[in-house]
Amino acid sequence: MIVQLMKGSLWTAAVLALRLATQAGSLVLLTRLFGPQTYGHFASAAALAVVMGTLPNLGSGYLLLKKGSRDINATADLWRYAWPLTAVLGTTLLAAYVICGHWLAQGLLAWPILLYIGTTELLATPFTMLFSFALQAGERVPTSQFVQWLPLGLRVMVAVPCFLLPSSERLSAYVMLQFLASVLGALFGWVITRRHIRLDWQPRTATANELKEGSSYAAMLIVSANPTELDKIMAVRQVGAMDAGIYIAGSRVMGALVMPVLAMLLTAQPRLFRHAHEQTNASRRLVRTIFLLALTWGALSGAVLAAASPLLPQLFGDGYLPTAQLMPWMAVTAPFLSLRLAAGSVLISLGHPLERVSFELCGVALLLIGMLAFTHFMGVLGLVVAVILAEAAMCVLGLTLVNRHIRRGA
Repeated sequence: MIVQLMKGSLWTAAVLALRLATQAGSLVLLTRLFGPQTYGHFASAAALAVVMGTLPNLGSGYLLLKKGSRDINATADLWRYAWPLTAVLGTTLLAAYVICGHWLAQGLLAWPILLYIGTTELLATPFTMLFSFALQAGERVPTSQFVQWLPLGLRVMVAVPCFLLPSSERLSAYVMLQFLASVLGALFGWVITRRHIRLDWQPRTATANELKEGSSYAAMLIVSANPTELDKIMAVRQVGAMDAGIYIAGSRVMGALVMPVLAMLLTAQPRLFRHAHEQTNASRRLVRTIFLLALTWGALSGAVLAAASPLLPQLFGDGYLPTAQLMPWMAVTAPFLSLRLAAGSVLISLGHPLERVSFELCGVALLLIGMLAFTHFMGVLGLVVAVILAEAAMCVLGLTLVNRHIRRGA
C-alpha cells in the first residue's frame, strides 16, 4: 500500500515540486521587489482575497471530484451549473473584498490595487480551480496540478520587469500584470482540460441538493483556509506592516515545504472517495498510511526549516534579518500542520466535511484569541505562538474524529 501510494504520488509530487520552486522564486522576487513594509500590506490583502476566493465555486469543485471520480460523465452536467455560479458569486464578492481590504490595509492601499488583487483571486483563480477539479475527477492529478501551476508560473515572469520601475510604482504595476497572467493561465487551463474532459457550457441552475451539499464543502473550504491565512490577514493590524512582512515571508516558506503532503492527499483522494462507504481493511490501511507519511514529512520539513533559517535573510534581503530568529519557532508547526491537512482530507473523503469545519472552527477561534492576546505582550513572536497552539489543537481534534469513524466502520 505504501509503495503504491508513493508511486501514485510521484508524478503529482513532480508537478508540485515545480509549483514549490515557482512559489519560492515568487516569494524571493516579491520580498526583494517591495521590501518588508510594502510586502506586508500586499501579502495581507492577498491573503484575504485567497480566503474569500474559496467561496465563488460554492463547493462545486468537490462535487465534480466526488461524482466525477465515480462516473466521469457526471462532470459535464455538473459543469453546467458550476461555471455560471462561480462567475456570479465571484463578481458579488469582489465588492465586499475591496471594502474589507481597504479597512485591513488602514487605507494605505489604493482602490485599483485592491480591485486587481480581488479580480485575480475571486474570478480568475476560481475558474482555474474548477478546471483542476474536473481533471482530478478523471484521475489526471498531475495534469490538474499543472493547470494550477500555470498562473503561478506566469506571475513569476511578470514580477521581473517590475524591478525596472521606481519603487513607488512597482506594486500597482505588479498587481495589474499578475491579473493579466492569471486570466491567461485560466484560458490555458480551459484549453488543456477540454482535451481530456468533456465540459458542457450550456448553463443551468443548481438543484437544492447540489447547493446544500456544495455549501457544506464551501463552508469547509473557507474555514480550512482561515487557520492558514488568518494570521497573515490580521498581521498588519496586530504588529504593523514591517513586522507583518517579515512574519509572512517566513510563514510562506513553511507552507511551501509541506506541499509534498498535499501531493499525497491529492493522489489518494479519488480512491478515498470511491471507498468512503466500504470501510474495508484496505481502506483503513490507506488512511493509516496517509497519516504515517504526513507525520514523517512534517517532522522532516520542520527540521529542515530550523536548520536552514540562517540562510533566509540572504534570500529575502537585509530587511528580513528577523526571519532567522522566527523560523525555528515556526518549524514547530510543521508536523501539526501536515497531520491537520491529512485529517481534514480524510474526513472530506469519508463524507463528513462539516466535521472538518467543526474542528477547524475551533482552531480559528483559538488562533484569533491567541493573536489578540499574545501579540500584545510578545509582538510578532506572539503570532507564531498562537499558530502553534491552534495547529496542535486542530491536529488532535482531527485525528480523534477520523479515529472515531474508523472504529465505527471496523
